[in-house]
Formats: sequence, C-alpha cells, structure tokens
Amino acid sequence: MSPAAPLDDENLLAEILLRLPPLPSTLPRASLVCKRWLLLVSDIRFFRRFRRRHRCSPPLLGCFVPDRGGVSYTPTMDSPDRIPAGRFSLQLDHSCYSKLLGCRHGLLLIAPDPCKQILVCDPVTCDQHHIAFPPGFEIEWIANSIHGAVHRAAGEVQHFQVILVGVVEVDKQHMGVLACVYSSDTGVWDNLISAVIPFDAYTTICIFAVCFTGMSALLIGNSLYWRLGGCVDAVLEFDLER
Repeated sequence: MSPAAPLDDENLLAEILLRLPPLPSTLPRASLVCKRWLLLVSDIRFFRRFRRRHRCSPPLLGCFVPDRGGVSYTPTMDSPDRIPAGRFSLQLDHSCYSKLLGCRHGLLLIAPDPCKQILVCDPVTCDQHHIAFPPGFEIEWIANSIHGAVHRAAGEVQHFQVILVGVVEVDKQHMGVLACVYSSDTGVWDNLISAVIPFDAYTTICIFAVCFTGMSALLIGNSLYWRLGGCVDAVLEFDLER
C-alpha cells in the first residue's frame, strides 16, 4: 500500500497548519478550504497548540493612543488582517486627556487626567471598571509622578490586579515611593506600601526631580519594573508575590 499523501494524513496536516503565520485571517481562511480543514482548525486542542507555538511571536495588530475623551486604536496591518480603528477605540465619560499606563493580558489601564480615578478596560468586550484612587494616595498629578500596571495571574480570566505606584517628596533630601495593589476579586485596595529613596546630592524641592519615564512596566517573572528618570537613572521593582 502506498503511503498517504501529506494532506491526507491527519497528523501531518495538523503539523503543516500549525506552521501557518499567526495572523487574524489565517485560521478563518484555512477553514474555508474544506470541511476536513474546518474541523481541524476549529478543534480546541489544535487551537491551544497553535497559540502555544506562536505565543512568543505574536503580530503587532495595532496600538492604542490616548486623546481627549478616550483612547484611539490605530491599526498597523493591511487587509485582510487589518482591524478597523473603530473596533477597539474607546470613548470615555469625560472630556479631559487620558494617560495610558499599560496594556497587558487583554486589558488597558487608563488614568484620566486630572480625575482621581483609574479605569480598567477590555477593548474586546468594552467592559469598563472605574476604580477610585486608594485612600492616602495623595500625589500631585504632574511630571509623570504616577504610574501603574494591570496584571492577571496565569489561567485567570475573571479577575485582575491593578498595581499603582507614585513618587512623592519626603523632604529636601529624600524622595519616596508609594505603591498599592487593587484586587477585582475583593474590590478593595491593600494597605499602602512606602519606601524612601535617599539622594546625597538632591538640591531641588520639587517632584519634577524624580519621575517615571513614559515606558510601560516590564513584567519579568513575578516582578514589575518601571524606569525612573529626572535627576536619577534607576529602576523601581515591585514583587507581585510579596
């Protein structure tokens, strides 16, 4: 008996389709070839393998840009993989400019300026969670003095955490850092965490001296990292497990 052709062998066909590029149109177009291909690419086991294979090299579909009254989505791909700008753009319930603090695990973290609240948005479902600033988090909203990140634990799809950090002036020679964690599971903020950053040559009594750069937090292992700028060149680390 002659061996089956590659496209007639279920295992070989799956291996071939797994190597297709991870573009939005790839699997829908493959499913139109025939019923056999449709059943294969719609199988949850195949889809999980496809995601695992391409999770380290996802395509850049677009970017989010804050503007007055909302956050705009700008697509970067051409048709048929281009997602319309209106699909993920968000109109918020205020007229001030918004600061986009981060985007992770399918969620956007937005801080409307100068409103004293933060917003967690799911651009796919359009769900919005308005969260008041934690008690005691009294930081003047200037010079990138506040930053944050949104985080979901592995396998978690319902709940999320918000990590809010800020730089404050302690005295003429010291700057301090405040941090607080919000859990959507409990709906409350944890206790404030504070630390003092000593500066031997600190000469300015102004929060502009130390601030966060415009870069989003970097997640490495179980820690988040923010780059500090101004009169220092340092990195702030927040351990999610402590």
